[in-house]
Amino acid sequence: METTVHPPPRLLLGATLLFWGAMSGHPLMGLAVALLIEGANWIRFRWNFNSVACSRAWRISMLLILIAGVLIWLDGDRYTALPKLIVWLPMLLLALQFVQSYGLSDRMPLNSFSFFSHLHRERNRRLGLGDSVIHFNFGNPYFIVAITASSLGINAQQAAFLPGLIILAGWLIFSRVKSRPFALVAVVILAGLVGLGGQIGMRELYNWTNDRNAAAGYAGTDPTASKTSIGSLGRIKQSPEMLWRLKTVDGANAPRLLRLATYNRYKGITWKNELPEELSEEIDEDGSNFRNLGTRELEISDPYYLLREKMTTKDLLKPLPAFHLRGASRSEAPLPLPGSASSLRRFDLDGVEINPLGTVRVFPKKSIIDGIVRWGDMAAPESPPWPEQDLEINILERATMQEIAEKLGLRKLPTTAAKVARIRSWFQDEFSYTLYLTIGQARFAKPTAITVFLTKEKRGHCEYFATAATLLLREAGVPARYCVGYAVMERDAERNEFIIRGLHGHAWTRLWDSELKRWTDFDPTPAGWLGMETSGESKFMWLVDGYQRFKEDFFLWRNRPANRIGATIIMWLLGGGVFLFVARRLWRSKLVISGDSTLSVAAGSRTPLHDLERQARRILGPRPPGTPFALWLRRLAENYLPPDELDEALSLHQRLRFDPAPPPPDGESRLQTLAFGLTATLKRSKPPRTASPRR
Repeated sequence: METTVHPPPRLLLGATLLFWGAMSGHPLMGLAVALLIEGANWIRFRWNFNSVACSRAWRISMLLILIAGVLIWLDGDRYTALPKLIVWLPMLLLALQFVQSYGLSDRMPLNSFSFFSHLHRERNRRLGLGDSVIHFNFGNPYFIVAITASSLGINAQQAAFLPGLIILAGWLIFSRVKSRPFALVAVVILAGLVGLGGQIGMRELYNWTNDRNAAAGYAGTDPTASKTSIGSLGRIKQSPEMLWRLKTVDGANAPRLLRLATYNRYKGITWKNELPEELSEEIDEDGSNFRNLGTRELEISDPYYLLREKMTTKDLLKPLPAFHLRGASRSEAPLPLPGSASSLRRFDLDGVEINPLGTVRVFPKKSIIDGIVRWGDMAAPESPPWPEQDLEINILERATMQEIAEKLGLRKLPTTAAKVARIRSWFQDEFSYTLYLTIGQARFAKPTAITVFLTKEKRGHCEYFATAATLLLREAGVPARYCVGYAVMERDAERNEFIIRGLHGHAWTRLWDSELKRWTDFDPTPAGWLGMETSGESKFMWLVDGYQRFKEDFFLWRNRPANRIGATIIMWLLGGGVFLFVARRLWRSKLVISGDSTLSVAAGSRTPLHDLERQARRILGPRPPGTPFALWLRRLAENYLPPDELDEALSLHQRLRFDPAPPPPDGESRLQTLAFGLTATLKRSKPPRTASPRR
């Protein structure tokens, strides 16, 4: 016994697709698809889509989803690919909804959504077994897909989203309970709760995927604060994923360190930014103080972003070393640059900003950026030292710093270089680098983690060394700041480029050299730390790197203006060719139904099976005089029509015409369905070739 199938209410899918178009930012596309789907209510064309046709539509949709997924994956990062793919699902599943809307049946078999279902059906047919198949109307899951896609659209945060969602969800639910008006209020409340919960849930999912970027290697660095692992227990883990590629220009040297952000105040286990009072009025809401970089052109349409204020054309003509930098970036993400960076060039950006501590953040137009960095300038881009901030030592560490500075004789050394050399030598001789952290946080007036590190354990990772060196230099009277970024140490000789991974994440000290009047980098971590970081690299890293290179290079190649036009033309030609092929086949196999889908057949009159005569005559030739219609049609079962369907149709035809007993309740509609299907099959059949006469 077949269960009742409830399709969505009339016009609901069209309204939902219009809603999807508005929320996703594609209103014209939403309108076109809505007209196509709802056009089935007025267009008389139909097709006898069977389970095979449903399976083909499913395979087409899966192929489109695969192609779209690959393109979206190559177009951005893997963590936002899924939300972007979901937004396009109403278009990618359109073939299945077309089969549902324009088919003769109001249901489709669930086993059509399996790549192996046809093998199972053939096996059952050979064994004479029946199929127990669940049928459903695809419009209901298509509605859910469209609503879900709308919740991830670029306009889903607007005020119109929630009312629209309540109306659409309430429309669907109320169509199921309209015989019980008392349930209307409950339905509206339920729809509102479902809509609100869905919106919040999808937003949280999207935010969660974005938050994973920092752990996987994207620069999730906050320019205002950096929470260290000081005082944590366990093993430090960093991603081996390739983040950036650096290739020097004209054989120049590569920088040793690439800075993401700089901080000047240490409290607890966190480094923060603290600006002097004279800059407090200019601080942004997020606690930062960024300004837009100025630009200057030496050639038309080739601007240089200037990292220092009051730079002139003469500064751009200096013979400075340069390198190409290529990698993935996000809006407002810090850009890894040398501390002595001078200018940026050929990056496709909407804007670049820098704060007083030298942190540079970018607003890229695309997810992959590529450009040239000039560096090695004697003047650093950040502000001169602020004594109150850059010489501050937390009260909890002050006694320890005084004791160690006295022990090392730092205050008696005459130059900054000598003080740096003394600290470097002490760390190198008496300390060791480790990824296994054994120093816990200070509790109940116990010594802080930095104190334990300097006086007892003498083992730690780069954050310990950078923090301790910064505080020791301050105790010795040298303004110093804490930096995070990457060490440039892995060179690919075959491609003549340097690779920057998450494993190369590093922390060091930025100090003010009073003799040279500029900021310089000081890396106090003992030599050999990188070997410990990379000792556990996978043997298949070359494969992952190859994919990453292909993804980035293909993305940049495809987005060049000339290549983008060519790729667009090819995609339109391929898509147009496939569309014309499918449209031609559909046009040839179309059936035209009357306004009333049922037929009233009187005994002895014509039945829908008589409509096959024209197509049968094309294949069998004219019906011989005196040959019964049913006997003549049965000849088609040999090569052209399914025998089971033809026998059933002929049996109903004979009964409706000649049996005086009332026909079965659904006999007329069943015969019409069979006749439509057999006619469509004959339209696709080719008549036998007539042998040419011998000469």
